[in-house]
Amino acid sequence: MIRQGSASLIAALLLTVYPVEPATAQREKKPQQIDVIANDYAFLPLPASISAGPTLFTLVNRGKVFHEVNIARLKPGVTVAEFTKAEPLRRREMIERSVGILIAGPGNSPDGRILVNLLKGSPYVAYCQFRDTPEAPAHLMLGMYTSFTPK
Repeated sequence: MIRQGSASLIAALLLTVYPVEPATAQREKKPQQIDVIANDYAFLPLPASISAGPTLFTLVNRGKVFHEVNIARLKPGVTVAEFTKAEPLRRREMIERSVGILIAGPGNSPDGRILVNLLKGSPYVAYCQFRDTPEAPAHLMLGMYTSFTPK
C-alpha cells in the first residue's frame, strides 16, 4: 500500500527520470527533400529557392554513364566560377566543408541519401568529378555542376 506522501514522491521521481516534453518539442522539423537528377553531362535545375535547415538529397542518374553528386559548402568569398575553373588541388582549398557524395550507375539511384543541415546564406556547389576514361575531362569540366545558397 502506498501512502499519499509516497505517491507524490514517486510521481516526482518518475518525472525526473522520464520528463514530459511539450508536444511541439517532440515534433522535429521534417527535412525538405531535393532530388538531384543527373543526365550526361549536366544536372537538371534544382528548385529556385532552397530553405536553410534539415535537407535530404537524393540522386537519380538518367544518363548512360556513372555519375556522382558531390555536395560541398564553399568558403566565404569563393565563387562557383572560381571553383569550377580551379585545378583539383586548389579546388579542395576552396571547400569549407564536404557534405557528402552519392554515386549511381547508368539509369539507377544509390541506396542511400544525404541528410544535411543547410546553413542560411552559405554557398553550396553540387558537382560530378567522374571521368569516362582516365584521359577524359572530369564531368565537372563538361558543365556538370550546379550551385545554391539556402535562404
